[in-house]
Amino acid sequence: MTSFDGPRGVPPTVRLLVAARAVNRLGAFTLPFLAVILTTEFSMPISAVGVTMAVFGVATIPSRLAGGWLTSRLGARATIVLGLVGCAAAQLGIAAARSVPAVVVAVVVLGLCFEVYEPPSQAVVADVVAPNQRTAAYGLLGAALAGAGLLAGLLAAVLTTLGLRWLFVTDAAACLLCALVVRLVLPTQPRPPGAADSACSSPWRDRRLVQMLAVGTGFAVVYLQGTIALPLTILDRNLPPSTLGLLLSASAATMVLGQPLLRTRLVRDAPAASVLVSGYAV
Repeated sequence: MTSFDGPRGVPPTVRLLVAARAVNRLGAFTLPFLAVILTTEFSMPISAVGVTMAVFGVATIPSRLAGGWLTSRLGARATIVLGLVGCAAAQLGIAAARSVPAVVVAVVVLGLCFEVYEPPSQAVVADVVAPNQRTAAYGLLGAALAGAGLLAGLLAAVLTTLGLRWLFVTDAAACLLCALVVRLVLPTQPRPPGAADSACSSPWRDRRLVQMLAVGTGFAVVYLQGTIALPLTILDRNLPPSTLGLLLSASAATMVLGQPLLRTRLVRDAPAASVLVSGYAV
């Protein structure tokens, strides 16, 4: 276990990862604009946009599973870099697309790469942080991403005045920059012998994990409707796309302001299940 020699007990490896992910988050504002660009740039009907976004969502499922599988075989650093480079290539494909089939293919590829870097990012924190400090470490990662998301929304509001395609070019550049930072500064975590063949033969045999999967999936299905409905509602009311960027910044600001609540005694002493239920309810 890595010793704690950084501020507030967070290992340097985690600080480097948080910094890299924050850089990536600064450009990661394109998902809510996918529905907008499909509608405005490619004149796709709302029904076709909905189907395309649904296919994107389905593609993210094997993406996250692949991220976990690759992490156990290639290591966290290589998997994060691979996922980020794939996202960058797909986003450049969206920006360069000139036909509906081309942009749909690029959207599907983006979905297949979209979650690859999440499992190794979470694994790095779990591997180098002591169990009693993991909540704080994950909180730091979440707060950094939320703070970067606030700036990302403002950046998106500015870039939309130049054209929606520039959003995807900028996001691709942020992905590549993050991949470079990870490749250069994140240490290689040696894979323990037999890591691919862990003692837990199958996660599907863990009943609590399967229950959490079902609850999380149900929440995501409902929550992500806003990702599609909000931008289309803005277009329907003849508001400029920059409005979406400002709303995303406001949403990120509430996440940043809510972080101190996680450090209150009421939350620390409450059962984990109660905290999860309260969060989902809010």
